Formats: sequence, C-alpha cells, structure tokens
Amino acid sequence: MPPDAALPPTVLPADWPAALAGRLADPGPRELPLDGNRASAVLIAFLQRPTGPTLLLVRKSERLANHAGQVGFPGGSADPTDPDLQATALREAWEEVGLGSDRVQILGRLDDERTYVTSYHIRPFVAYVPDPPALFVADPHEIADILELPLRDLLTTGPVSWLELASGGKVYRIPRYEWDSGLVVWGATARLLWNLQQHLAPWSALLPQLVDPDDDAF
Repeated sequence: MPPDAALPPTVLPADWPAALAGRLADPGPRELPLDGNRASAVLIAFLQRPTGPTLLLVRKSERLANHAGQVGFPGGSADPTDPDLQATALREAWEEVGLGSDRVQILGRLDDERTYVTSYHIRPFVAYVPDPPALFVADPHEIADILELPLRDLLTTGPVSWLELASGGKVYRIPRYEWDSGLVVWGATARLLWNLQQHLAPWSALLPQLVDPDDDAF
C-alpha cells in the first residue's frame, strides 16, 4: 500500500502511547546474550507534532568508521558511566540531537538486535515525546541529518523487499523500506522497524502483510 493511502481517522486510539506500552510489555522483549558483541542502545522516539506523531530518525555522518551515511535511530555504545542501557539510549539522544531526557517517556522495549558485520548488540527503547523541541541540534561529528517519518507512513508502508544474509550457518531475512521522500532504511534499523510494526499491527492498514512467511529465520 502506498505511503499516502487514505486511512480512517480513528486508526490510532486517543491513548495510543499507553496502548503501545501495553503491547510492548506483553509478552515482553526477547533478550539476546552479548556473545562478545559491543553493548549499545537506541532510542526509538515518537514525537507528538501538531500534524500528528512522527518517528525520529537520524542519518549518520559519512565520516564515521561504522554505519557511515546510514539511516538509524539516535543511539550508540554503552559508556562505563552509564548506569544501564536505558541511560545509554537517553544520553546518546541528547548528545546526537539535543533531545533531553526530561522530555522523554519510555514506553518499553523492542526485541534485542545485533549487527552481523560490525558486531553491535542493540537494546532498543521505545519512547513517546509529548512536547518535542521545534528544532533539534545535530552533533556535526556524528549526525549528517535529522529526519522525521510520519507514524501514518509507518502504518501504511511495508518492506519493499527482503534481503538474505548468511551468518553463523544460518540465513537471515532482512527487510528493506523505501518511501516516496527518498528515505531508505535497511539493516538492523529495518529489522527494528519491522518489529515495531508488529506491535503497531492493531492500528495498521498493513495487518494482512505483517506476517513474516519465514519468521523462524528472521
């Protein structure tokens, strides 16, 4: 279904952040062992804009050693001073785009993910920001651009294709997303978006499509 497909105005319940928090809590996220990977965390933040909720994304700087130029969520490696990985996600969001933790309401977590090439273990925290800043300030050393994807687009756009990656004797299927705006998302960020769409399924026009035909290999 194209991103501009018309949806009924009642697709999202008025209390959708609380409803989403409930779905994230039951049955709860899958946790993966570190297995020698680098511990990291990302903040998957929904921003309440006057025109409707948006999802905060960033495009990484081309100067980075890892994930240069890729679209992802604010986040990064755990610091020894972080009390836990939620603190990591909040600290990175502040450092990368200037989103203060006092504005953020943590709703829950998605399943842990990992990057198969760069060996990051990712703990994703889903958040709601009822009063976001009108403008964010990107760290020029790490962030090339700050992006906002309307939640409506996430509810109406599924993967355009699935890629296959062989790792550890197993083949993994990885979604790829494209939007008319030119935004392309793949890799670990696309897997997180897919997981997020499962939790948004009750309010999505994509409900029949939100089933991976090869879920055991995902």
